[in-house]
Amino acid sequence: MNQPRIHISWYIVADIVGCLFTWWLFYFLRTIIYHYELSIPPGFYVGAFVYVSGWLSLHLLSGAYEGIYQKTKITEFIRTLLVCLIGCLFLLFFFILKNPQSNNSRYYEEFFALLVPVFIVTIFTRFAFLNIAAGQLEKRKVFFNVLLIGSGKTAGSFFEAFIKTNKISGFYISSFLNTNGNNGVQLPASVKKYRELEQLSAIISSDHIEEVIITVDKTERALLTRILQQLSDKDVNIKITPDAVDIISGAVQTSDVMGMPLIDVHTGLLPSWQKNIKRFVDLFIAILAAVLLSPLLIYAALRTRFSSAGPIFYKQERVGYKGKPFIIYKFRSMVQHAEQNGPMLSSEEDARITGWGKVMRKWRLDELPQLWNIIKGEMSLVGPRPERRYYVAQIVQQHSEYNYLFKVKPGLTSWGMVKFGYASSVEEMIQRMPFDLMYVENVSLLLDLRIMILTLATILKGKGK
Repeated sequence: MNQPRIHISWYIVADIVGCLFTWWLFYFLRTIIYHYELSIPPGFYVGAFVYVSGWLSLHLLSGAYEGIYQKTKITEFIRTLLVCLIGCLFLLFFFILKNPQSNNSRYYEEFFALLVPVFIVTIFTRFAFLNIAAGQLEKRKVFFNVLLIGSGKTAGSFFEAFIKTNKISGFYISSFLNTNGNNGVQLPASVKKYRELEQLSAIISSDHIEEVIITVDKTERALLTRILQQLSDKDVNIKITPDAVDIISGAVQTSDVMGMPLIDVHTGLLPSWQKNIKRFVDLFIAILAAVLLSPLLIYAALRTRFSSAGPIFYKQERVGYKGKPFIIYKFRSMVQHAEQNGPMLSSEEDARITGWGKVMRKWRLDELPQLWNIIKGEMSLVGPRPERRYYVAQIVQQHSEYNYLFKVKPGLTSWGMVKFGYASSVEEMIQRMPFDLMYVENVSLLLDLRIMILTLATILKGKGK
């Protein structure tokens, strides 16, 4: 769909320009506070680079660079104010610790000389973009296709309520999937109508669906589960209409953007700020590990090269986040052409594993090249281990809930790896699956930390296989 949507990069460019302006303004205001002539000190430009990088990092971690069209001015105001306070307080304590004085009153003047301009400039650009976005939504230059799933009666009631709301959200119900085959529902001719649940994937692709609203009655739990399983690996936002119990229990998200109460089925699972911190930790540890372990990586590469004939690295397609394929990297631990007769899982006593390969597997050294997958953003430090589509298809045929694992990025290690270990058969993959499902449903930064500590203990004890 060719729409003039505001790309998030404009947010970033505006922040860079705003940071450079406030950095210069801060130096100017300091000349007034300390009564001296304006001059550019030697460290001005280095300080500007660190200053801009710091603010961009804070905004990124806060979730500022996500979903312009789903933002509200109130939440943006609060988020910007908190980020500005945190950043300016950090700089305040940095200056106090760096240059302690008997009277720190001027430091507080500097604090407000920085806080006020930074907040005003940032919130001005934020609101300017939000006003442009609101105008695009109102004129329908930008819109989001919605697929409505449900029975005729409930879907019809929801559609009427949706049309009556005066809120301009940009959401446009373009398609309807009838779950009970009743064609009696009165929907406009412009809405595409479907009757087969098996068409779900094709509908999302052909109709460019970005949002899915499910109006299935909660008593139809089996049908609701089936729908959610089919949507688990799709790159769409999912919302469910609530009943009275949901509203009373507080399950309804108050931040709905459609002007109607809806339960948001989080596809990202973690809040934006936690998701961004997780990505930051992934990058930091992966890059740091690649640097610190570079002698070990070189040694492992050389040993792999000379221990047996074949390439150093083993590349294989795996199924990743949202069911998308990616290429995983490992040090080759098997003989060359180990799978010339088709896909075969390895076991602890597999004759195809080389002598050096057994050593690498014991200490998990063969997995180290996946640091590159983490840096590229295809994997995380912690998440369900990715498998080949050949085996995924076999597992899903028996246990469709396996699709839920694609709601998060695959990981270098996982709860299943810690509690179960490597799987040498489809049956063992199925046995390991509950541990990974438990992780997906309870994902948190603290759980990630626990898994990493337990994984490190396993490696240090040489208990890998």
